Amino acid sequence: MLTTEQPDALSIRSDSINAAYFAQVAGVATVYVLAARAGLTLDAVSGFASLVWAPTGIALAAVLLAGGRIWPGVFIGALVANVITGAPVLAAAGIAAGNTLEAGVGAYALRRVPGFRLELDSLRDVFALIVLAALLSTMISATIGVASLYFAGLTPQANVAVTWRTWWTGDAIGAILVAPLILVWAAPPRTPLLSRRLGEAAILVLGLLVAGLIVLTLSVSWGGGPLSHAYVFFPLLMWAAIRFGQRGAITATVLVSAIAMAATVLGRGPFIQPTLHGSLLALQTFMGITGATFLVLGASISERERSREQLRAARDIAREANRAKAEFLAVMSHELRTPLNAIAGYAELLSLGLSGPLNQKQGDAVVRIRTNQQHLLALIDDVLSFARIEAGNTPIKPEPVPVCEALDSLEALLRPDLVREELTYVWNRCDASLVAQADPIKLRQILLNVLGNAIKFTPAGGRIELSASQSGDRISICVSDTGIGIPAEKIDRVFDPFFQAQSGTTREYPGVGLGLTISRDFARAMGGDIHIESAPKEGCTVTIDLSSAVLE
Repeated sequence: MLTTEQPDALSIRSDSINAAYFAQVAGVATVYVLAARAGLTLDAVSGFASLVWAPTGIALAAVLLAGGRIWPGVFIGALVANVITGAPVLAAAGIAAGNTLEAGVGAYALRRVPGFRLELDSLRDVFALIVLAALLSTMISATIGVASLYFAGLTPQANVAVTWRTWWTGDAIGAILVAPLILVWAAPPRTPLLSRRLGEAAILVLGLLVAGLIVLTLSVSWGGGPLSHAYVFFPLLMWAAIRFGQRGAITATVLVSAIAMAATVLGRGPFIQPTLHGSLLALQTFMGITGATFLVLGASISERERSREQLRAARDIAREANRAKAEFLAVMSHELRTPLNAIAGYAELLSLGLSGPLNQKQGDAVVRIRTNQQHLLALIDDVLSFARIEAGNTPIKPEPVPVCEALDSLEALLRPDLVREELTYVWNRCDASLVAQADPIKLRQILLNVLGNAIKFTPAGGRIELSASQSGDRISICVSDTGIGIPAEKIDRVFDPFFQAQSGTTREYPGVGLGLTISRDFARAMGGDIHIESAPKEGCTVTIDLSSAVLE
């Protein structure tokens, strides 16, 4: 009987994972060896300590990106590179162990920083990279590596200090320049590079190349010391950081470093010293400081951009929440008006005696029902108006409005409240030629809101005065009262929605605190505004400012 066994899916997956893992290890080891060989050709002290050591940055980035399991790639790469250079296998293994431990400890320390991001887009992340990885963890490799060379007889005791300094400096610069370059380009971009920015990026690269040609390769004497020439790069590096964030900052810095390195090796530029070692030390010290500086600048720019994005997102969320709130208020206000209108209708039928005559107490109860219904309806109308304004559903139709006619019509509407509160109302009739540019319906609502507030907050026996005047192309309508006034610290808040000077359930004055909010929104929508002058126990003056117009 012929049978065919199907391969186990789990074993296939395991094989593919193993293959991918070994490919990663081999890739890291290969890149490490190539970078190490390049660095060791540049006047390495004791044959193994180089001031130009990109493998540190490669190893740190590899462990951060792939995890600690990638350590064999670092170890194998370091071992092979040192064996090829001529180190005994035991010494090469010690050096490789130090290099691997350096990358592992540096990555572990960075991962322990709360909220650490591989994009290095915050000052916290950059400072952690500089201090924990570049300055501290590199001491491990330098110490173990130099000790391995010393005990193998490859470095005499007299050269231990200079060898350690060279080793540590090369590793630190590699961590500052190479690791960030790999990390920021490995991370997905927060925003895609727009095509219109590609031209700007090309011009920036061209500017860096031209500056490098002038400063680092030509013998030009500008005065101010040799290193002053190198600062010509700083405006271009700032351009890269400001316009292209952390990616632009570190990429431009590494490009400058590569140009400077090539020029220095060829014996040109501002970093030249009597020996190649001295030249490379001057160059790497300058580039280390420059790299750290522009990493910090790039992180600051990234933090600013991220804050802007968060603010925009918060604004959009708040706008959507505000719109939903306004829609909810509009729906609820509409739904509440329906039963209130029914209450008013039935109260009217009862007062007319259509269901039978009412006695005195019943009549008084119906009056109270109607009064409270009208008060509640007024509150709901305020909420509805506010909701419509918030939702942008309140059309404004300005037209020339005769001011005197608009103000003349108010007294009849206010008379019942004025009589009930025992207030004196004075209307200083204005010039009949005054014409304001306003929506007549909205203007009346503004006036009724302001006068209603004056009536509500003025004690019995008080006085309310209405006047209007023109100054230039502006019309001013003033409402003054002898009421309780407003404390100075609360004047700026009286236009806030739902704000009331008194709070709690024992408030003396009813209302929801929307009248002035609605009035100011209407006034501003008509090209005007509302201003308040007041003091406690000295009354209040509200001025409605509008544009003047001409009757057609």
